[in-house]
Amino acid sequence: MKERLHPFQLSILIMMMQNGLVLYSLPRLTAEYFGKNGWLSIIFIFVLVNINIMMIAIIYKLGKGRSIFEIIEESVPKWVMLPIYLFIIGIWIGIASMITSEYIFIYKLMFFPALPYILFIILFTLASFQLLRGGIYQFAKASVVLFFFVELMIFLVFYLFPEFNFSRFTTFFFKGETDYLKGTLHVYSAFLGIEVSILFYPMVEKKWTKALFIGNFISMIIYLSILFLSFGFFSFDQILHDKYPVMTLFEYTEVPFLTRAENLCFSVFAFKVLSTIVIYYWGAQQILGNINKSVKPNFWIFIILACGCILALLPDSIVDVEKWVERLSTCAIGIAWALPIFVLSILFIQSLKREINHAK
Repeated sequence: MKERLHPFQLSILIMMMQNGLVLYSLPRLTAEYFGKNGWLSIIFIFVLVNINIMMIAIIYKLGKGRSIFEIIEESVPKWVMLPIYLFIIGIWIGIASMITSEYIFIYKLMFFPALPYILFIILFTLASFQLLRGGIYQFAKASVVLFFFVELMIFLVFYLFPEFNFSRFTTFFFKGETDYLKGTLHVYSAFLGIEVSILFYPMVEKKWTKALFIGNFISMIIYLSILFLSFGFFSFDQILHDKYPVMTLFEYTEVPFLTRAENLCFSVFAFKVLSTIVIYYWGAQQILGNINKSVKPNFWIFIILACGCILALLPDSIVDVEKWVERLSTCAIGIAWALPIFVLSILFIQSLKREINHAK
């Protein structure tokens, strides 16, 4: 019997594969683009993401568990889809490589500026290769273990509660120099990664779609908790002028058994970053495998990781990386919405054709 992804594993996997690196600048982004009490914006973005997930769930139900490649290529020739497939592959590999670069630049900037950049790239590439070679089922099992390493760090914020003050919240909501559209794109990027789950259809157990919503809900609770704490710990102006408020938040964490909590937290956070990177590489591998089924999967892994390495070496600074991440994230959000809408349209046309043929 073919192994299937269990809903519990999927819930953890969904949470782990979302781009959590945005969390470190999320308080500043919500304050900058949504103004006073901007932390509430995460709830509205969460609703948008759930609509996106709902489309993925509807496709699974209407398509009766068929892969999106089977659904699409029943109506559209593969050669017509080739440019679209290549575009998605390029964006996903680009995001994975830029997330790698962003994490490394922040790590070097904050903790070890003397360590060679290329060394970190090699370490992430080797770890990605091992996880990709094991396949999605082994990766899902590994994600459960990585989850407990990462999320235990969240309990350190309880040590900050004595400094929390409700008086730092204002009576104004979404007031200030706001830019809702740009802010929505930035905050939405914290949930990116979940769109790759559209490739899970042939690999899951029945009634698996609840796991998508549960995993996304876990992410939202974590984001909301950190945002709420940040807005009650710092003043609004402090959040606006701090590039990584969550890093500063952990710097203030005083634990008797631990010094420099921010160092430990960001180091352990590499596991979540790695999960996001691997799922994007895996998604690219699946599309390449569909384009040419005669090529062995391991060959595509080498090609993808080689491209990822080259792209990760291109940026010269954190500023360059952030520009690339912003552009690629915008494209990824477009894919996250356009691909399900496209597949739903095809399913509707296929259903209409069947009804017409049945009527004849």
